Order: sequence, then structure tokens, then C-alpha cells
Amino acid sequence: MKAELLDEERIRYIYKSYMKKDFPRAELKPLKGILMLIEQNRGEGYGFYNERELAGYAFLIKAPSGRAYLIDYLAVLPSLRDRGYGSACLRALQDVFGKDLVMVESEEPSFAARETERQVRRRRISFYEKNGFFDSRNICRLFGVEYRILGKADCMEEEHRQMRCREELDSIYRTVIPKIAYSSQVKWL
Repeated sequence: MKAELLDEERIRYIYKSYMKKDFPRAELKPLKGILMLIEQNRGEGYGFYNERELAGYAFLIKAPSGRAYLIDYLAVLPSLRDRGYGSACLRALQDVFGKDLVMVESEEPSFAARETERQVRRRRISFYEKNGFFDSRNICRLFGVEYRILGKADCMEEEHRQMRCREELDSIYRTVIPKIAYSSQVKWL
């Protein structure tokens, strides 16, 4: 599996062909917003290719420090799911970002309304942990949803993980969320 930086044409294709189906409407940023982040050098889009065929994609937001990224969207094409491609996509991203901190927001299980939902959330967290992500022990309520923050960085010492993840992710939120919304919609727990 190889990660390739996506150009605008491929981003438009992936957005229209896959993202609109892969993500709930309420969670999907407008295409214009994704393209604006990339144009401003605050975001990157990657396609994951198995040989020459698209197997998955990811869109990331870059922290102002330039040394940390948030995986905003990650998906494997529907026909390839549950076959190890998600792990292969994460390994390909690690090849791209090397020692940089890569973070994900995963819905916090303890806030789930039902046990079935709690189990789904635990499986998502287990997927990332199985792929080398650590629990930063940070939880953020973002627009009413509680997320556990997980991170991956080859060279990060354990005692610095929690603070670094929080600082880098908070800096990302402050650059992509309008100030008025940030003060009411971002709360570190």
C-alpha cells in the first residue's frame, strides 16, 4: 500500500464518489472547506493505492507547528473493508509522516447512550491502538460530542504525550474553528 498526495481533481472525485456515502452528512465538511485547507497549506489529502487501484483515502489537518497532524477523515473503499486495508493505510501514512505526531479523535465510550454504541466505540479505539496509537488521556467535548484523543509518534517520550497532544490539537481547533464558536463548542475534560 502506498500513500499518494492527492491533487484537486482526485480530491473532488473522492469527495463526490465516496465521502458523501462514507460519512454522515452532519460530520462531512463541505468540499470547499477541505479544498481551502489544502490551498492554505493547512491540510493534506492522501489516496492509498494497492498497485494502481484506489483502496482508501485520508484527509488531515496540519497543526500550526508543522509537526503534528489530525486525521480528519480516514476510510477504506466499501468493497475492501474488514480485510486489513485500514491498518495498511495507517502504515502508509506513517511512512509519509515519519516522526511527526499524528492524532485521531475517537468517540469516547463512557459517553455512549447504549451498550451496543459503547462496543462500537471501543472497537474503533482498539483499531487505532492495535496500529500503534497511544491514548493521550485527553478528552475533548467538540460540538457536543466527547472524543478521546489518540496519537502516534515514533520519537515521543511517554511523559510528554498528554500535553503535546492537547497543545497541538488545541492549536488545530483554534485555526479551523471560528473564535466565537471555539469558546462555546470546544471544552477539554
